[in-house]
Amino acid sequence: MAIWNTPADIKAMFFDADGTLLSFKTHQVPETATMALTELKRRGVKCFLATGRPPYMLDEVSIDNLEAFITFNGQLCFSRDEVYIDEHMDPADIATVVDQVDKGLYNCAFFEKGRVYISGHDEHVNAIQQISHVDFPEGDIHQALENDIYQLNIFATPGNTSVVTNACKDVKLTRWIEHFVDVFPRHGGKHVAVRKTLEHYGIRPEEAVAFGDGGNDLTMFGVVGTAIAMGNGNEDVKEQADYVTDDVDRDGIYNACVRLGLL
Repeated sequence: MAIWNTPADIKAMFFDADGTLLSFKTHQVPETATMALTELKRRGVKCFLATGRPPYMLDEVSIDNLEAFITFNGQLCFSRDEVYIDEHMDPADIATVVDQVDKGLYNCAFFEKGRVYISGHDEHVNAIQQISHVDFPEGDIHQALENDIYQLNIFATPGNTSVVTNACKDVKLTRWIEHFVDVFPRHGGKHVAVRKTLEHYGIRPEEAVAFGDGGNDLTMFGVVGTAIAMGNGNEDVKEQADYVTDDVDRDGIYNACVRLGLL
């Protein structure tokens, strides 16, 4: 395999979960990806998870080789020793979304720090449950008016989300699949968390690599020295990446690390 050039010696790698570390086919981390992370850790490269998932939906990902965790698209970030980012959504925006759900405009999943509940199930919710192998329990969404919400999943297809952005004051929407969007504060996102994580660990951006496959990964591509898209990734992600590796199920992580000269 040809060696890929990087701007500096690599000291950190950030990995998205679904479609990057986690296979949509097996719902597991491929053995070769685990091998790669084990060797990276042995060589002193710090590996970070950077996902839209909450911590309680990551049972399939082993923490053994991971230094820290960017969850909720950067709203909650922590290492084994400390939490270094902990931010939730504006209660006024949550009230707006609850009102829109009550009016039947869409279904929505509300993510608290320790649990998630959804307004109901439809074809889009069912599709995501099947793809991600995650179940969304239905619950009284009015609980969200009293509790801190870190992220929303709004089940609206492309072209049908302006009702949210027009009514809310401080939200950002990202999408990696047609069925839903992740919603979190405007000032947040994976790129903000990656930048703060690098500062936290004293690592320069040019010494970092980010792997991703979906729209919510694009912002972190802009704050690292090298961006790598998975072969199974969205076309816009591939277009904006420095390099494209193989599919997650075809040893994409491992092969990329070989091309980077790390294995």
